[in-house]
Amino acid sequence: MILAIGLAICVVPKNTIAQDTQDWRLQHLPEGAKARFGKGMITGNFASSSDGKRLAVTCSIGIWIYDTETDKPLNLITGYTGWVTNVAFSPDDTLLASASKDSTIGVRDARTGTELWTLQAHEDKITDIAFSPDGKTLASASSDETIRLWDARTGKHLRTLEGHLEGITSLAFNPDGKTLASGSHDKTVRLWDMETGKTLHAFIAHQDKGPAFSPKISDIAFSPDGKLLASTSEDTTARLWDVETRETLHRFRERNGNALSSVAFSPDGKTLAGGSYKTINLWDVQTGRYLRKLEDSINSKRLAFSPDGKTLISGNRYNTVHLLLNVKTGIELRKTITHTQSIGSIAFSPDGKILASGGLDNTVHLWDMQTGKLLQTDNVVERHSLASVAFRPDGKTVAGSGLDKTVFLWDVETGTVGPAPLEGVTEYQPASIGSPGACYVAFSPDGKKLAGTYYKGLLYLWDMQTGKRIRTITLNKQTDEHIDMMHGNSKFTSVTFSPDGSVLAIGCNDNTVRTWDAHTGATLLTLDKHSDTVFSVAFSPDGKILASGSADKTVRFWDAASGELIRTLEEHRGSVNSVAFSPDGKTLASNGGDGTVMLWEVSTGKQLRTLTGHKGSVEVAFSPDGKTLASGSWDGTVLLWDLAVDTMD
Repeated sequence: MILAIGLAICVVPKNTIAQDTQDWRLQHLPEGAKARFGKGMITGNFASSSDGKRLAVTCSIGIWIYDTETDKPLNLITGYTGWVTNVAFSPDDTLLASASKDSTIGVRDARTGTELWTLQAHEDKITDIAFSPDGKTLASASSDETIRLWDARTGKHLRTLEGHLEGITSLAFNPDGKTLASGSHDKTVRLWDMETGKTLHAFIAHQDKGPAFSPKISDIAFSPDGKLLASTSEDTTARLWDVETRETLHRFRERNGNALSSVAFSPDGKTLAGGSYKTINLWDVQTGRYLRKLEDSINSKRLAFSPDGKTLISGNRYNTVHLLLNVKTGIELRKTITHTQSIGSIAFSPDGKILASGGLDNTVHLWDMQTGKLLQTDNVVERHSLASVAFRPDGKTVAGSGLDKTVFLWDVETGTVGPAPLEGVTEYQPASIGSPGACYVAFSPDGKKLAGTYYKGLLYLWDMQTGKRIRTITLNKQTDEHIDMMHGNSKFTSVTFSPDGSVLAIGCNDNTVRTWDAHTGATLLTLDKHSDTVFSVAFSPDGKILASGSADKTVRFWDAASGELIRTLEEHRGSVNSVAFSPDGKTLASNGGDGTVMLWEVSTGKQLRTLTGHKGSVEVAFSPDGKTLASGSWDGTVLLWDLAVDTMD
C-alpha cells in the first residue's frame, strides 16, 4: 500500500528535472524568483525503489528523488501546479507514477522525469496507487468508491472495479499478479480477480470499535509469497488472513492503544511491522507472538523494509520523511531526510542578513540570506505551532508566539530558546494556526516594548527589560459581547506598531481595524469598512497610511490619523492574510489565499506585478534595502523575489 494524504495537484504541463550537482536553492524557480529556501512540505507518501537505492518523496514543489545511502537528493521532478500526494515505482524501477487529490494520475520515466501521460482518473480524490507485479498495469483507488485499472505505458483505461460502499483507502497486488486486494472505510477488504474484474471475496476485516476509533481499514499488504494478507485499522489492531481459506490466523493489538496506520512484511515474510503513533510494533508471522516495540520519533504513516530486511524505513508528512531503524535492536540508525513544514510567519533581521520563519513544525528557522543555509532550528514545544515571529530592532533576539501558553525568545547568536519571562504570559491558550485566536507579537521600534495579542480579546504590552506588563488593552464590553456571539473567544488577528512607536494597530475578527495610543492605552480609531475578518495590518514607513488585508479578499488603505478610507484594492481571489510596505513606502505587497503575491503602487493603487509560485497561503516581508521580497508559504518554502531589476508591468 502507498499512503495517501489528500492535497491538490493539477495536470502536469511539462517536466523539469535537476541533477545532484546543482544548487537546489536555484533550480526550478518561478519567474521573478531568485532563490528558494526549504525543499517543500511533505504532502503525501514516499516510495522506495525495488533495489532500495532510491526514495521518491512527494512534496509541495514536486517529487524529490533521494539516494538512500547518502540521503542526498538525486533529482527533483517539477512542473506540477499543485501538491503531489501519491507516488509509486514500477517493479523494474523504470516508471514513476503519481496521483493527486484533484483526481489526476500520471506516469513518468523514473530516471529522466519525462512525462509519459497524465489524465483525469476519478470523480473524487485518489487515495492510493499501485503497480501490478509485471509493471504493465497501474491501479488507482479513490474516495469515489471505485478502483480503476490503467495501461501503465499508455494511460488507456482498462477496467473499473466497483463494490465498496465507502471510499477506498488502500491497495495491494498479490505477488502472483492474479489478485488485487483493497481496503475501505466500509470496514471491508475485497479480493478482486485481475482477469475478470470480479470480486473473489469480501469480508469484514475489523470490527472492534472504541470511543475514539472506528474499524475502517487503514492499510493492507500481501506477504512475499502471496499466501497471507495483513490489514491494519484505526481500531488499534492488525489482522493476518489466509488468502486461500479467508480465515483469520492472528489478531494483533497495538500495545499502547493507538490506531495502526501502516503495515509491512519483512522480505522473508517472517515478521510483520505495524506503524502507529511514535511506535512500530513487530510480530512473528508464524506464531503471532509479539516480538518487540521500536520507538519512532514520528507518527509512522508509511513503512518499508530494506531489501535485506535489517532496517525499517518509516515516515509521515510532518517534516521527517523517514527514519532508519535497526529491526533487531530498535536503535535509530539515523534520522535522514527532513523537510520544512508550513510557514506561518517570516521576518527579516534589521541588517537583512537573516530571515526568520516560524511554522507548523514547532520550530523557528533562521536562514542565512547569502547562502540559504539554516543557522538555527530550534523546537518550541511539542505539538504547538508558531503563529508569529518578530526580530527585536537590535537584531539579537527573535520573539515567537505560538498556539500554546507562552511566548518564546531566541538568542540569534547562540540559538538558545526559552519561554519569555513576561508577566501574565501563561494565560495564553491554544488556538488553530491562521485562526483569529492565534497569538501574535510585535516589538516597538526602540525594542523596549513587546506587544502580544491574547485570545480573549486582550492586548498585552510588556517592558522587555523587566518583563512586567505595562498595560492591558481590551475591546469595550458591548463590542466584546458582539464578537463572542459571532466568533467565540477569538478576537485579535494581528498587531503592529507605528514607525514612531506611538500607535498600536490591530486587526480584529469583528471585521474592524482598531488603533490605540501606545503610551496611554486610549482608543483612537475604529475602521469598519471591511466585510470579513481583518487578518493583517501594516503602517507605511512615514506612519501616514495604514494598510489592512481581509478575508473579504480586499486590501484597504486608511489615513492613519483620521481613519478616512483612502483606497480599496479588489484584485485578490482569496483571503488577504498578509500586507507589507516596502522600505521607501512606494510599494505594498499583499498575498491572496490562492498563493499569489501582488505588488501595488501605493500612491495610485495600480497593480504593478503578480508573483506566482506558491501553493498555499503566503506571508510577505521586504528586505531592509527593499531589493528583495520574501514570501513564506504553507507549502513549506520561502521564495526570494528580485525587486532590484525593474520587471514591473
